[in-house]
Parts: sequence; structure tokens; C-alpha cells
Amino acid sequence: MNTTTPDAARIRITLLDLDPAPWREVEVPLSMTLKGLHETIQAAFLWFDAHLWEFDVAGRCYGLPFDDEFAIEKIYNATTTRLAKLVGDDITEFFYTYDMGDNWEHHIEVLDVFDMTSGARLPVFLDGKHRTPPEDVGGTPGFEAFLEAMADPDHEEHEDVIDWYGKRFEPNNIEPQIIKTKINRLARKRRPKK
Repeated sequence: MNTTTPDAARIRITLLDLDPAPWREVEVPLSMTLKGLHETIQAAFLWFDAHLWEFDVAGRCYGLPFDDEFAIEKIYNATTTRLAKLVGDDITEFFYTYDMGDNWEHHIEVLDVFDMTSGARLPVFLDGKHRTPPEDVGGTPGFEAFLEAMADPDHEEHEDVIDWYGKRFEPNNIEPQIIKTKINRLARKRRPKK
């Protein structure tokens, strides 16, 4: 009988309020902090980590605490809260918001927990579908307007959005090789399991 405690999880991250909804699946070590998970999500969705972010876990807000006497709610420290604590508390889903202006809310679901193999380095990108909206596009309404202008060569803003984005937007190309490269960089920073 195996009595070891699982030390890794497979999670699915889905960007809400879009149809179709972009999603990614990754494997992460349970020793990872929520800040480390933030970095993993940034890599998986090809975000630039240029905005504020927070996790909502069972009604608690986790982020980078700051000394602000005007804070509306207590912010718990994402740099010290580990995924093992969440899993140990039977939390299997929670939320992550990136860019408080565009308000990109992600649903995070723990699909499985397991034992890492010896020598494994996590995180690892497994799968995903649908391209992430560009940074600073203006949230869901701005992204819809962006897609409309991008898709129609006769649209009055077509050339402007191509110039702004720098290329054509391919909704089904998530650029998996770039995601793998970014996530592999994060994994190399972590010690392999002995």
C-alpha cells in the first residue's frame, strides 16, 4: 500500500467570459507558491506580467501584500502560500484575476494530484486551446471589437489593429512551443525531485 503524500497536481486554467474560452493544462509541484502559480499562468497564457493580479481562494484574496492603509480587504501573501496547503484543505477550485483594468478572470481547477517521479522538474505544459487576448485590448468588449476589426479587411480599423498587434491574430494558434519554452524556464529554476 502506497502511503506517500502526493506532491504534484494537474490543473486546468480557463479564461472566463470568452466564447470559446481559452484554457491550458499544466502540472505543477504542490510545493509551488501562489506567486509561482501566477508565473506559470503568465507563461501558459503568454501574458506579459505587466499588471496587478490576485487569487480568490475560498473567499480569501492572495496577492503581493502592500502596506496600504486604504486597502479594502486583507491581502494574504501569495509568496508564502503553497498549493499543498490548498490541496490539504480540500480546495479543488479557485480563481485568478490578471489586469484589474481588463479584468481577465481565470477559473483554476485541480484535476488530479499525484506523486512526481524522481528527477522530474515541474511545471510542465500539457495542453491548451484558443489563443489568449492581447494585453491591454480592453477586456472582453475590447477583445470582441479587436476580433471583429481583425477579421474584416474592409473594417475601418482593420489596418490599425494589425499595426497595434504587430501581426495577424490567429485564434487557434496558442504557440505551444513558446509556452513550453517559457514554462521550461520556470521548471529549470526549481530543483528536481530526488
